[in-house]
Amino acid sequence: MSTWPAYAKINLCLEVLGRRRDGYHDVLTILQTVALHDTLTFEPADDITLTCSDPRLAGESNLALRAACLLQRTSGAQQGAAIHLEKGIPAGAGLGGGSSDAAVTLLALSPLWGLHMTEANLENLAAVLGSDVPFFLRGGTALAEGRGEKLTPLPSLPEHWVVLVRPPLEIPDKTTLMYAYLTPREYTAGTVTRHMARAIQEGKELSPGMIFNTFEWVAFRHFETVDNVRQRVVEAGADHVRLCGAGPALYAIFREEAPARALYQRLQEDELEVCLTRTVEGKPSPAREIGAEQMTG
Repeated sequence: MSTWPAYAKINLCLEVLGRRRDGYHDVLTILQTVALHDTLTFEPADDITLTCSDPRLAGESNLALRAACLLQRTSGAQQGAAIHLEKGIPAGAGLGGGSSDAAVTLLALSPLWGLHMTEANLENLAAVLGSDVPFFLRGGTALAEGRGEKLTPLPSLPEHWVVLVRPPLEIPDKTTLMYAYLTPREYTAGTVTRHMARAIQEGKELSPGMIFNTFEWVAFRHFETVDNVRQRVVEAGADHVRLCGAGPALYAIFREEAPARALYQRLQEDELEVCLTRTVEGKPSPAREIGAEQMTG
């Protein structure tokens, strides 16, 4: 049996450049893994099965299950695996939990099944599963282009502390809906994201004022709950509150632990669903320490 953490992500910058002929959108984004994670365990078995701490997520659409079936089908592997997914990352919040689970499944089952998959092989399979999945094979800090699958690794950031807040809101078909809300006036040229990428490459301090997310324009306008929670986080002491991916989760980032922890404690007192976490570098591995970070509230 092997046990792996599947880390969440935040978008340090996210610009939508425009709609493509294939119906997708071109984006330019800087992704960063954080220590909040799901936990997956893998055991050899005759068939591929998946159980989950949240039974609602254990169906055929689960990305970890789809990743296992895709790897078995494309590699010709005869083995199966009993997979258990312990959820720590809120589902549908913009934190990439499903994509991270899929990437970890590819990384874990390749050696378990005795496959000799190259990094390029795994990246190709990851891209079939979803735009964010290739990033989670590597983790750390990266610039993503195209639909999000074209990656350029960036130098590791110094450790930052992140306060994550999940508004009490479920948005069915969220990503599709959020893209549908965008109009050409929200499209940008990628200038802000490229400026941040250069700053990271040059080792400059990451300023919260550099952070930008196209989806904030529509999330705060169309979802009053998200905007109300954002305002509560600001009132609790955060200077900059940003959307995670297409939302609805929000985050504030800090260079030092003390102000992040103080904000976290105030938000707990305000009975919000909140997590104090930190940035992490490098790809997931069963050898990495697994903490008990989770959303509370």
